[in-house]
Amino acid sequence: MTYKSLSLASLLVAIVWQTSSAEEITISPNEITNLGIEVATPTRASEVAVLEATARVVIPPMADAIVSAPQAGLLAGLHVSVGDEVAQGQVIARLQSSEFLSLQREFLDALNTNLLTRNEYERDQQLFDEGIISNRRLQETTTRSRIAATSLNEHRQLLQIAGLSEGDIRLLETEQKLIQVLDIRAPLDSVILDRMASVGERLDAMAPIYRLADLSSLSLEINVQQENLAAVQPGMSVAVADSPVEYPAQVTTIGRSIDPATQSVMVRALLGDADHGLKPGQFVSARIVSERGIAPTESIWLVPAVAVTRSGESYFVFVRTANGFDVREVQVVGAAAGSLYLVLDIGADGQLAVSGVSALKALWSAETESES
Repeated sequence: MTYKSLSLASLLVAIVWQTSSAEEITISPNEITNLGIEVATPTRASEVAVLEATARVVIPPMADAIVSAPQAGLLAGLHVSVGDEVAQGQVIARLQSSEFLSLQREFLDALNTNLLTRNEYERDQQLFDEGIISNRRLQETTTRSRIAATSLNEHRQLLQIAGLSEGDIRLLETEQKLIQVLDIRAPLDSVILDRMASVGERLDAMAPIYRLADLSSLSLEINVQQENLAAVQPGMSVAVADSPVEYPAQVTTIGRSIDPATQSVMVRALLGDADHGLKPGQFVSARIVSERGIAPTESIWLVPAVAVTRSGESYFVFVRTANGFDVREVQVVGAAAGSLYLVLDIGADGQLAVSGVSALKALWSAETESES
């Protein structure tokens, strides 16, 4: 029985020491050759991998941004190119917009109206305190002042949405001179990934200009088959084939829905090491590693899954001896790319049957039946 039919969740159980079976299959070298039985030396494991799967390097949503035109207008300039690094607040484009000019004019109208109504309020408050005007007139003046203040606040926020900084707005207030060109700034420290507009192009409001992203924070999206999901836990380390860092990522999120097309669950891992050497959109081979380490005294080996056979609820391998093969029970503690991690009492020069295993299992079953 091959590994494909094994449930990884049932394989990853507590590691315990296993004694060798006393059973031995006596078989001559000629019979070994005729049955197509081949042997190989297993590899001693330095880690226990939970599983291997294909992963895609992605930009997390919080690190990805589209810079768009806040107003309709003419794109007057582009200051950066694809691949450039930009700092938060850096000017990356310039826009000429009649709507932007209208926003500034309306803001100045609201500003001057607010100054006028505030002066009227202060004057009427003094007159009321002196008993010259009625309370009704003071209430009317107070209401006009509040409406004007609300309108000024609204137009201030519209300018902020349009992309003006607080410094630009204060300058507009003091000088009351319209800004001819709107500077479009980077919203975060990032890298320019794509340019989606050209200089001289007339843009609608919210038309995209640049796509940029903070590449210091990337993630892996790993598709894990649902039968293997129980073996994966948040906090597990992830090794990546194309990364110079041994374990550049760590599992952070395990999805709660199954893709109906692939019957897999999305597992996300954060690439925390800045030197991981990976790029967005790249497909890589990822290996999720168990949190447990391997002590120097532990005997854990990586063997081909085809070398392991199952009988009942137990798993066995066939170890080469002078007279044939020993049947040894093993504990399966992990799996990766067609291989299994076994707790196995075998020397560094020991060899296992890696092909013709079904023939050995048939001989073993025949001997067991004859003894019974």
